[in-house]
Amino acid sequence: MIAVKVRLAAIAVVGLTLVGMLSWLAGAWPADQTRATVDHCYVTHDRLEAMHSRCVGNWTRGGRGQQGPIHGVDVQESWQVIDDEPNSAYEWEVAVPASARQPRVLADTRQAWALSPRALPWGLVPAGLVALLAALAWLITATVRAPRPAPSVTPA
Repeated sequence: MIAVKVRLAAIAVVGLTLVGMLSWLAGAWPADQTRATVDHCYVTHDRLEAMHSRCVGNWTRGGRGQQGPIHGVDVQESWQVIDDEPNSAYEWEVAVPASARQPRVLADTRQAWALSPRALPWGLVPAGLVALLAALAWLITATVRAPRPAPSVTPA
């Protein structure tokens, strides 16, 4: 009976740890924000004239302000270029419109990922959820069907 209780406790600890980590990434803890503020975006073009962008901004995790790159901001060709001359990395700063200034993000203390098709491989999200549910179902089934230890018999 004790072995089953220990296994169930282990399942609960693993589940709570996973939920805690995911809620921290999603900014669902107290004193966290689910949105970041995009401060600056820069664009450049490669040799094939494809546009590449990089954005930086700030967000809050654990009540502390963090700043760094924000990946996956959907920078458009129509965004206004601020300066006609590129910086030392041959990037042009563009004005971030109000509609893109505060995207929802998944973040840690160093970087953030905007919830957009550009930032996250959305095809992996359903596959990851199915894998997580299958692993949890297997863990519960293995715990419930685990063989019981034979009672020890001591000679009298």
